[in-house]
Amino acid sequence: MTDRRSLPARLIGPGALLLLGVVLASAIVLFRTDGPAASVTTAATPTRSTPTRSTPAPSTPAPSTPARSTPSSDSVRPVGSLRLIGFGDSVMAGTGCDCDDFLTQTADQLRSRTGRKVDTVNNSANGETAADVLDELRTDDSYTAEIEQADVIVVTIGANDLGPALNSWDDSGCDRSCYHPQVATMGDRLRAILTLVGRHEKPGAVVLVTNYWNVFEDGDIGSEDYGEGYLPWSDQVTRDANAAICQTARQAAATCVDLYEPFKGADGAHDPTALLADDGDHPDEAGTTLIATLLVTDVRRLLPER
Repeated sequence: MTDRRSLPARLIGPGALLLLGVVLASAIVLFRTDGPAASVTTAATPTRSTPTRSTPAPSTPAPSTPARSTPSSDSVRPVGSLRLIGFGDSVMAGTGCDCDDFLTQTADQLRSRTGRKVDTVNNSANGETAADVLDELRTDDSYTAEIEQADVIVVTIGANDLGPALNSWDDSGCDRSCYHPQVATMGDRLRAILTLVGRHEKPGAVVLVTNYWNVFEDGDIGSEDYGEGYLPWSDQVTRDANAAICQTARQAAATCVDLYEPFKGADGAHDPTALLADDGDHPDEAGTTLIATLLVTDVRRLLPER
């Protein structure tokens, strides 16, 4: 017979153990989830909410804005003004050319190419000699005052000092022994001119001294006026005069601007008639513009834009 007191014990035994296992397992799972997992979440929270990563982002480009705009504003800022003065003969005065003289054209080209304000004072005159310019610088304080204010001083002088040699050649010929003393005297006067200029020029000023394509007439007109043998003779006188002019300029720390090669080629074989006025003695408009362009090149090289 079945004992009623032993029946519940059998029913509770296996089932109770099973139920107890389930409960314990659930408790363990709950304990692991609510305990350690919660602590991981709590530790990670400050890391995500830290503002240090996002704060610098909007402020980073701010300092670079003015730095980029500064060069742009500098590039359109007007550069410094220039003052050009000249001492010279009829070549600088623009005689024979229905155009602006080369000093004026130099200023025009500089304004156009650099945006600078450029003023000019042209003290040249027809028939001027180196002796005349030297006397003016020694006796007229207004000339030295101009030099003191100038950024660029241009000198074109010496051809008229050699006029007596041409007269001698036309009469009976004039070899090197005839004209060379006149070239030497012209060089001495030019040296004295540049010494006075150097004494009064301001620091950083540029002195440009041009030579000549020919100290007398040239091209078709020269050949017609003086006949056979004239062009080779005048070319040799010019070469000797140019050598004296450029050597004197270098000794005075000035820049010699060569006009011979641009007009006649390095060997002197090029006919310069197309660059000369109808008198054969002065540049026409094309020749005058060429001289101005040569001067502009040296001014821009020696006085960088700033």
